[in-house]
Amino acid sequence: MRKRIDILSVPIDVITKDETIQRVQEMMNEPGLHIVATANAEMVMLANSNPSLHTILANASLVVPDGAGVLWAAEQNGEHFPERVAGIDVAKGLFKVASEQSIPVYCLGAAPGVAEKAVSNIEQEVGPLNIVGIHDGFFNAEEETNIIRTIEEGGAKIIFVALGIPKQEEWIQHKLSHLDGVVAMGIGGSFDVLAGNIPRAPEWMQHNRLEWLYRLYLEPKRIGRMMSIPKFMLTVIKNKR
Repeated sequence: MRKRIDILSVPIDVITKDETIQRVQEMMNEPGLHIVATANAEMVMLANSNPSLHTILANASLVVPDGAGVLWAAEQNGEHFPERVAGIDVAKGLFKVASEQSIPVYCLGAAPGVAEKAVSNIEQEVGPLNIVGIHDGFFNAEEETNIIRTIEEGGAKIIFVALGIPKQEEWIQHKLSHLDGVVAMGIGGSFDVLAGNIPRAPEWMQHNRLEWLYRLYLEPKRIGRMMSIPKFMLTVIKNKR
């Protein structure tokens, strides 16, 4: 039985990283397109003002608790997620499974050359990957048609889309809904981290829910986006049961 916790009306699955990776493998044998979303405070706040994103998340096959704020919000109402499920950790786990089982993968998003570098780095860790195509996050209508055709003809079963929230979730929903037995996951800036362009926070910061602070230290320009965190916390407190 699927268990979910509503965080400001956004249902988020009570699940661990390992369970997420196992569930994705099962989805590839099930009909339809399966959307996997990684929910943090920013996404939840956007969903509360963006009906399209809210609908996508409500109907997604899996919404994992990626973000310290989401874990904190559950605790304010006496509920509990077993762990933070970071999108980048799920992506790395799925790349490992894809290598072991030769699962076709398509990578879309980030700046030119970034996803290629990310894949090269991942292959050094997990072994050769069956990559059916890679395209950066900048494309016109004709290129978009070719991207979708490559996904179809290559038989991609896992599609990583790094276009930022909510564009990546909306693109998946609007452009890939005709696919069958396919898992598509929005991964934000994960290609940049996997490519080595942006370092991850030290493990002690990850374990103490401070990865957001490390990202802000590295990229002060993110301060505008980070303002969603205090707004999120205030809204949670106001809505506390």
